[in-house]
Amino acid sequence: MAWHFATYVEAVANAGKRAYPLPMFVNAALIRPGRQPGEYPSAGPLPHLFDVWRAAAPSLDFLAPDIYFPNFVEWARAYAVPGNPLFIPETGRAPDATPANGLYAIGELDAIGFSPFAIESYRPDDALGSAYEVLRQLTPLVLEHQGDDSMIGVRPPVSFDGVVDDTPQSVRLGDYTLHVAFKGTSPEPGKIEAHGGLIMRLGADEYLVAGQGLIVTFATEGATAGIESIWEGTFVDGRWVPGRLLNGDESHQGRHLRIPEGKFGIQRVRLYRYR
Repeated sequence: MAWHFATYVEAVANAGKRAYPLPMFVNAALIRPGRQPGEYPSAGPLPHLFDVWRAAAPSLDFLAPDIYFPNFVEWARAYAVPGNPLFIPETGRAPDATPANGLYAIGELDAIGFSPFAIESYRPDDALGSAYEVLRQLTPLVLEHQGDDSMIGVRPPVSFDGVVDDTPQSVRLGDYTLHVAFKGTSPEPGKIEAHGGLIMRLGADEYLVAGQGLIVTFATEGATAGIESIWEGTFVDGRWVPGRLLNGDESHQGRHLRIPEGKFGIQRVRLYRYR
């Protein structure tokens, strides 16, 4: 069935490209756990059928998932594979998690597109608007850092059943190991699945962190990592405009970088090493 669906799509996509050479894709309805073929929209462009779709529909440029399940991280990773750039044409029905999902997909998986379903139902001043404003400011840097291992995305993964794994995460980025925690950013924590963001390495000892609900500490081999400075700020026409210099309680006396929950923000941290 997958072969016949893909063969038909190939005829349509190939004819369309001859008339107007745009990128072509198909989006997939995903599988619920434990379902067998015939119990879901079978034979679509799902990960276990990638080879069939690629062979039968070579005019397609990528295969794309409609991610409406809570386990966004799992499904996004399944589609971010060599030869298939990640594009998410539909996602949502999880307004708390959707903004963090967007930053994660772009920062960690180099997504080329992210489109929440019924975006007109969101308000400009809600969390998605805040996240998109940060992404708008960071667009030149995102394009500069995509694909060269100098950018990561972080967020607590969620299971299909909605269970949030808020275990702190550690990742190597440049000469430092970054330890990222998702709890303890606010005296009155909200939903942990809303926490997340992206991190870029700007230089040997400088990083940019964007998101909400994050606490980041830094370590390096053979020395102790210290925080020289943390600046809040914004980008205006691609130019960094610093705001507050964070120290004292705002940086836990120089121990960590913290972006509280409630509003997506951008911070730049400069580190130093000592023995």
